[in-house]
Amino acid sequence: MVQINPRTDPVGKNNIDFPLEVATYWGTELNASFGSSMTIQGQFPAARFMSLSVYDYNGNVLSDLPDEAINPDPGQNNPYRSGGGAAQGTYTASLIFGPQPPRPPANTLYAGTTLSIILIYRVYYPNDPNDLTGGAATPVLPTLTLGGVPYSTCPPRPIITPQTATVWGRLDQIDFVGVEPSMKIPAGDPPKWLISDTNPSTNFYPNQDNSYMSAILSRAYLTAPYNYDLAVIQMLAPTFTDTQAGVPPYAAADMRFWALCTDEVLSTGVVRCIPDDQASNVNGYVTFVISDPTNQPSASVLSQWGASWLPWGALEPNDYVYNAEEQILTNANGVYYYNLVMYRQTFAASTFTQSIANISKLPVALQKAAMGAYWPTIGYCTLQTFQTSGPACTQIVHITNPQ
Repeated sequence: MVQINPRTDPVGKNNIDFPLEVATYWGTELNASFGSSMTIQGQFPAARFMSLSVYDYNGNVLSDLPDEAINPDPGQNNPYRSGGGAAQGTYTASLIFGPQPPRPPANTLYAGTTLSIILIYRVYYPNDPNDLTGGAATPVLPTLTLGGVPYSTCPPRPIITPQTATVWGRLDQIDFVGVEPSMKIPAGDPPKWLISDTNPSTNFYPNQDNSYMSAILSRAYLTAPYNYDLAVIQMLAPTFTDTQAGVPPYAAADMRFWALCTDEVLSTGVVRCIPDDQASNVNGYVTFVISDPTNQPSASVLSQWGASWLPWGALEPNDYVYNAEEQILTNANGVYYYNLVMYRQTFAASTFTQSIANISKLPVALQKAAMGAYWPTIGYCTLQTFQTSGPACTQIVHITNPQ
């Protein structure tokens, strides 16, 4: 079993595939014969979201079972359906190594014809952020039984304190001193959003119940002839079920959860995330500033413009990170030269027509207009122009791209 959460990983070896900072992922490799089945028994966590998902070794989703679709055991409660989010009942599910029938039974996952798979149990944003399991106890993590034989599980790895004892924990304290990587990644000014509604061919072990927008930032725009200092994003924020404030996850809202994260492109590791309830919200709008610490606006300036700061990310000279192939990357490889900004939405309501999931079905040329004010505006600015103009700094005429 592999646990992915950068707060529990001192060297960042498992900070890969663009994880969510406030989520924990437990992955188990499974091999079985065609037609065999596995039993999964667990307890619902007190968290914003949970799911069980099956993937092939290319990171493509084969089957998915989200929290609200899971029937609880007899006499138990599913807090994602009822009970005020307090009664954490137990459940029993099955994983079948075979094709999914036209009318699959409840609580059942399918691997199709793939006999070597990865089962991922994910917990998003526990009500107690220091309890990664969301208070589950019977059992703490789902138990897996194949052919009557239980799989051994490891106890959850604890959160490492202080935060700076991890490579991840230092990323917001360091200015970039690396080089431009040999692998060039297309980036523009302004950055361009790419929309992705998760489907079976989406890689990087995506959450089937998420939709994503992503944009690439490049430090080329922080040097001459541009000489910008930071990137700024602003959007109208969707409403969400604020379980951290005691709202049940099944309450009416635009969506269950959203977050904006900064990510390192070469390692696919997360830098930092701001979940929905932590974003500074002024009249329904949220603003994010991304920079190195030297160019971080002061607390008073951030407050003046209703903005939240996210680090771009950088390594100390002797630090290193890993990529998905477990290769070591350092400043000499150009890590943190680029940044991938990821905006994810979980379980958007079908009635919320401006969701990423709905917009993704439109032709690209129509997406921005259809999303309206919910579309995140993004651009580069100098620190001075942000201080004086706030998020409007992205509308100031910029140097034209030379290419």
